[in-house]
Amino acid sequence: MLLVLGRPGSGCSTLLRVLGNQRKTYTRIDGTVLYGGLTPKEVQRHYRGEVAYNQEDDVHFPTLTVRKTLEFAINCKIPSRQVLQDPERYRREFLDMLLDMYGLKGCADTIVGNAFLRGVSGGERKRVSIAEQVASGASVDVWDGSTRGLDSSSALDYVRSLRINADLLQKSVVATIYQASESIYQLFDKVMVIDEGRQLYFGPIDKAVDYFGSIGIEKPRRQTTSDFLTGVTQLHERRVRPGWEERAPKTAEEFEQLWMQSPEYQQTTQDAKQLYEQIQTDHRPSELQTFIDRTKMGTSRLKFRRKSPYTTTFVFQFYLLIIREWEIFLGNKTAIIFKVIYNIAFAIIVGTLFIRLPHNTDSFFTRGGVLFFALLFNSLTSMAEIPKAVTGRQVVYKHKGLAMYHPAALSLAQTLVDTPFMLFQVVVFGAILYWSTALQRTAGHFLAFLLFLYIGALCLTAFFRLVGNVSPNVDIGHTISGISLLFMILYVGYLIPPPHMHPYFKWIYWTNPLAYGFKALVSNEYRNMRYPCAPHSLVPRGAGISIANQVCTISGAVPGQLLVRGRDYLEQHYSIHVRDEWKDFLGVVGYWLVFVFLIAAVMEFVEYGNTGYTISVSKRFKPRTVEPESNEQDEEAIAKDGTTYTWKDVDYTVPVKGGDRQLLHG
Repeated sequence: MLLVLGRPGSGCSTLLRVLGNQRKTYTRIDGTVLYGGLTPKEVQRHYRGEVAYNQEDDVHFPTLTVRKTLEFAINCKIPSRQVLQDPERYRREFLDMLLDMYGLKGCADTIVGNAFLRGVSGGERKRVSIAEQVASGASVDVWDGSTRGLDSSSALDYVRSLRINADLLQKSVVATIYQASESIYQLFDKVMVIDEGRQLYFGPIDKAVDYFGSIGIEKPRRQTTSDFLTGVTQLHERRVRPGWEERAPKTAEEFEQLWMQSPEYQQTTQDAKQLYEQIQTDHRPSELQTFIDRTKMGTSRLKFRRKSPYTTTFVFQFYLLIIREWEIFLGNKTAIIFKVIYNIAFAIIVGTLFIRLPHNTDSFFTRGGVLFFALLFNSLTSMAEIPKAVTGRQVVYKHKGLAMYHPAALSLAQTLVDTPFMLFQVVVFGAILYWSTALQRTAGHFLAFLLFLYIGALCLTAFFRLVGNVSPNVDIGHTISGISLLFMILYVGYLIPPPHMHPYFKWIYWTNPLAYGFKALVSNEYRNMRYPCAPHSLVPRGAGISIANQVCTISGAVPGQLLVRGRDYLEQHYSIHVRDEWKDFLGVVGYWLVFVFLIAAVMEFVEYGNTGYTISVSKRFKPRTVEPESNEQDEEAIAKDGTTYTWKDVDYTVPVKGGDRQLLHG
């Protein structure tokens, strides 16, 4: 176990990200890193889950409970039956062990929550992140500031659990812990001190104080070793031994030079060289590869599975993700209720605006407007996929780094989970709108209307989800979607009929999935329609003029005939042919399948903003000077001083399974 210490901004997170094989955000990395003889490229391609990096921020799906979050992590990393005979017992006992080890049993059925949704406390959420990474079963665990948000007792229990895992499972652990207590410090084997990206010390924890004492910097009484090591470069904090005022190093460069000239550094270099030679001679990389391959599902039947970094198969991941996505969906009941009320309200509003359209040619253009709005409404509601895709990508990146599942499997699971509720929305919205506006009142027309509307909603949802996944942030995603939706609406074929479109932009019409959906809807509505011409549309008008001497001014009308066929109106006014109704429907289905495939490819291979860390900016205070000598009685008086934290008339409850639990009262 290695403890990395340094002031904020000294490069601790950068070092840990490199050791955790998180290299994509760096243009160049010098030096060599080996994981049991495997190069970082080999680990990234075939053994990604064996090196786990835990970032400082806690990112989870907020509507999942603690139990469901950990169950999913365990299921995604469950070994094959070659090394595990009873998977169900393994799941159950491993979950109970994690809940007990990290003190999460009391909040196991509470949602994780986030900044906007109340759930477990910040300390409990941090322990969920720790337990989730432990469940991944990585051989190398890298913890970046993972004790932030934990009290001293919880932090000590957490480091003790790392010690137990490292001893029992022979794991390598690298961690940064700010303001670590002496009890925490003593649990580590080695410590590294860095400043400004330079190594000041690397070696056993019990020799660090002696080393810095040998270069003129002594450790004050009552100061923890970690605080002493972190502040050795702070001229206003450190204590210099008498006679070393001029010789003691002051800058990171001077510390580095003294370290590289020290016998401790030479011994460390020699140990590293011997370890490298040992790895090359005892064939450790091949042994490690053989063992990991045995834990993967399907390697006995499918040879290519050995090259996959994932423990479970794609189909098994797809099954687990369907269950998880459904639980996430049901966890946000407020959003479900809002969507239902929203759809019903808009269907009633629009239905009453176009209530009972007349059965004559006056309704020809208006019926197209009703169908256009029905398609447009579902398109606009689908834009909610953009912020959902952007905000959820950090969790996906974390799980991908832990080799839990293929992001492509997640995209397919999201698509499948969307279908039942979207069908419910379309049926509710479409039924109210259809019958209130008096469209073609036959079962065939109505069912075809719902089918075309449903496929159009799926297609536009997939399109906006694709936009969200290819956009670096929400702002760019909304910009792309707004511009694309503007052109799709203008060139849907209703506001600007195809014969009147500018030839330079008509390609937008032919590549517009919304246009194919609109053509299918109007073809279904108008194909058997034969309505009489409205009296004010007949010319010439006057008493005694027979229909044989009149003509209807509506497109598609035949001189001398009162009835106008809907299909003739579509062909002359919109250049839409009713015989192409199902071809247009298949066009929308084709676009939907293409979008689904592209989403899976983008989620699998494209990453935006996967930095894995944040920059915390703290308020600066004037440095406090430390006297070279202090009175022992003053130190004891300071140690006895304390503060008392109290509250009054404060009630705090958290949602749990079956109701609420009150944590504070009065």
